[in-house]
Amino acid sequence: MSKLEDLFDNFWNTHKSNAGVAYVYTHKLIIAWILCIIIAGILGFMYQGKIATFQGVAEATETTISLPSPTEVVKIHVMPGQSIQPGDTIVELNRPDLTLRIAELTRELDASEGRSNLSAADIDQKVAAVKADLATKTLTLKSEINRLESEYRKNKEIASKLKSLQGSSAKSDGNDGMAMQIKNLKNELAVANANANEQIKLLRSSNRLQKDAGKSEVENLKKELEELQKQQEELVQIAKESWVVGSVNVHDGEKVSSFAPIITLTHKSPTLVRGYIHEKMYQRMDIGETVKVKTLSGGKPVKGKVIGLSSRIVEFPLRMRKLPEMPIYGREVIITIPAENPFLLGEMVTISE
Repeated sequence: MSKLEDLFDNFWNTHKSNAGVAYVYTHKLIIAWILCIIIAGILGFMYQGKIATFQGVAEATETTISLPSPTEVVKIHVMPGQSIQPGDTIVELNRPDLTLRIAELTRELDASEGRSNLSAADIDQKVAAVKADLATKTLTLKSEINRLESEYRKNKEIASKLKSLQGSSAKSDGNDGMAMQIKNLKNELAVANANANEQIKLLRSSNRLQKDAGKSEVENLKKELEELQKQQEELVQIAKESWVVGSVNVHDGEKVSSFAPIITLTHKSPTLVRGYIHEKMYQRMDIGETVKVKTLSGGKPVKGKVIGLSSRIVEFPLRMRKLPEMPIYGREVIITIPAENPFLLGEMVTISE
């Protein structure tokens, strides 16, 4: 306000004889405030709906190498700041529990396959025994039936020649003892065949069930073994794309707990910007909106795209405060930018529409 007062003083000294000017000088503070309000209103109308420029920090996508189980570091092949290319070995790790479990599964798999083969051989042997018993019994019964039938025919021939036995030819075979015996032996043979066939059917059915159960057990063991072997392959970490080593948090031979960060990797150039927009204006920023990003010193802007908005109000980083002791709050905005850009990692940038 001191500059406005100086202007009024100069104006008054030049035109102090003018009554209107004297009135203005008398009420100079009120008029100055009115002019400021009018100017602020005009500027607000001119920039209505526009997003003010805000600041952010250029960052790169970062990944951390860690394992969900305790592990041991065998050898580290990189150092902080080193650039690595696809195919480069980053670190070799070891999990003794994984090696032990793979050995156990291999033994269980061999034993399960052996039990399956042994069960099939046992059942085949039992089927062969049933068939052998049936063959022996069939041979014995048929031999007896043939003997009785031969004797029965001879008796009938003798009886037909004897006049005193002429009436016996009218009797049915059901009343003849030998005929009944032959019939019973034939029935016994049929029952023996039926029982043997049923036993063979049950044994073969049991064989199929055991094979299915053994097959299911083998498949489950193979799946677990494949998963563990895959985890074992991941113990040797190979770079799949270009990275820069951010930090190495362990040493060779060191034991690391579950999910502890072993090595952090980052891209060489910033790929995103973490911006902070004032809490009074956060509703004016939408996901998918295109913005311009440039360094604080100016230069050619880079086009970026808003890909994320925080769901809560956060405190601005200390380096973005004009007065470090005065906290500022706003909404965090995540912006993706092309990999080819002039920014440095951690550099402060300005963001605007």
